[in-house]
Amino acid sequence: MIVDPPIVGALLGLVVGVADLFVIGQVMARMKRERPSERLGAMTALNVARVAQLILFPVMGWFVGQAFAS
Repeated sequence: MIVDPPIVGALLGLVVGVADLFVIGQVMARMKRERPSERLGAMTALNVARVAQLILFPVMGWFVGQAFAS
């Protein structure tokens, strides 16, 4: 069975994105425990970054897989 390199790249990007989602979630939970009122802007920025990485890593993996295949 032949596997398309772009699909493999996208799946690897998705794995990294999901792992990063959990890691940044742990950082946010720790920040919330320490001083929740002082870190509202940072929490919003981290939340945007973790969702953006979940979307962008598979897309970038698709193109990197395609580049390695050619």
